[in-house]
Amino acid sequence: MSQKKFFGSKGYQLFKHYVRFLNEHLMFRMIYEGKENIPPMGEMCILASNHQNCANDPLNLLLGLENETHPYVLARSDAFELPVPGIRPFFYWLGMLPAFRAEFGNGPEAAAKNEETMRIVYDKVLDGNRLIIYPAGIHHDKHWFDEFTSGYTHMAFTAAKMADFKKEFYILPCANHYEDYYEVGAQVIIRYGKPVPLSPFYEMYQTKPRTAQREVNKLVRAQIEDMILDVRDLEHYDQIDWLRDSAFGIDHCRAMGLNPAWLPDKLESDRKLVATIAERGWTDAEWNAIDAVRQKEARLGIAERDIMNRKGWGVTLLSLLAQLLLLPLWLVSLYPNIIHYNIHRPFVKKDRLFTNSVRFIVPTVFGIPLFFIGTVLVCGLAWGWWWQSAVWMLLASFPLAWFALHEWQWMKKTWRNLRVLRSEKIKELWSEREQLFAYLKTKI
Repeated sequence: MSQKKFFGSKGYQLFKHYVRFLNEHLMFRMIYEGKENIPPMGEMCILASNHQNCANDPLNLLLGLENETHPYVLARSDAFELPVPGIRPFFYWLGMLPAFRAEFGNGPEAAAKNEETMRIVYDKVLDGNRLIIYPAGIHHDKHWFDEFTSGYTHMAFTAAKMADFKKEFYILPCANHYEDYYEVGAQVIIRYGKPVPLSPFYEMYQTKPRTAQREVNKLVRAQIEDMILDVRDLEHYDQIDWLRDSAFGIDHCRAMGLNPAWLPDKLESDRKLVATIAERGWTDAEWNAIDAVRQKEARLGIAERDIMNRKGWGVTLLSLLAQLLLLPLWLVSLYPNIIHYNIHRPFVKKDRLFTNSVRFIVPTVFGIPLFFIGTVLVCGLAWGWWWQSAVWMLLASFPLAWFALHEWQWMKKTWRNLRVLRSEKIKELWSEREQLFAYLKTKI
């Protein structure tokens, strides 16, 4: 089956443009690096990446590829069992293929169920289609690099073998890094590394397949490690994560001549900071001092960024006045955006990393089209404004969605700033923070 026939090229490309627009102009601020490293269309290639944020990872990676590409993604099989009519054929249309694993509740028959998936994978990869895979198997909410299973290298070499080792096969190391896992509008970096060709390992694979797979895996992992933040000290992860996003981490970034507001610069600074801390081997005294400030902030119900971004009374009162004047417009903008931004809440109690996946994918695929059609129908039936309502909905929907979100974020920042200004305990905490950061500077 051809790539064009399987996807319905025009419909798929139109949908991809629609999703890309919302993803890159509302959901995240995307930063793509290394697109020049992507092998040309037609080359056999697997994209292997670290896994941080549920469905957003493959979506962001996919949207960074050229428009004519139709990649496939191996996804957890339980996603195909969602109680939504038509979800399975829709996922297949998108290029998602189910991966059955015992730990996903598929039991010992998982391997047999994967045979059909692998048949499609080999058919499409040999035809020059991309395959996106996450060898760690699961996502996690920490900036650290999990172990890779060997399945992806086995797939790559098997496909090369099916082509009689006469074609080059590439594994493209990829990486993602999120400024914030849960915040709409946060920056995200997607990096495409240098493709790793398998042909130098073809001969080795025919006599020592596991050795060849391990060598390729080392090369892939080494590149990904160089593209991400890998905090290996999981015992003190929370302290390190707080510190790198604190005023201390911001000052460290600026001291390196980098811009902390630009995520690639902040990532470079964080990598250096984490490496330095690991080299110096901080003692319990340093970790306990950090914990004392962290816990005091938690008891006061504030975040480090609230203290860092503290504004004076004049700016705060002007913000309150402006928000009061904009309140009627904000109330109008809540339809239907208050639903879109909060639809995730009933679904993420067990795993918060589904937050942005549900908050983006459900409105994009179902909510926005349904509300658009419904509003046009209501206006048409009530006033006969068929075309007018459709045009106004198209023109106003994105600006109102953007305004609803950013006005709410501005409101929250202003109210948090009021708390900082009014609290005497926070003023005391300011002095403790300054002493802590001055002390830690002597340790790096």
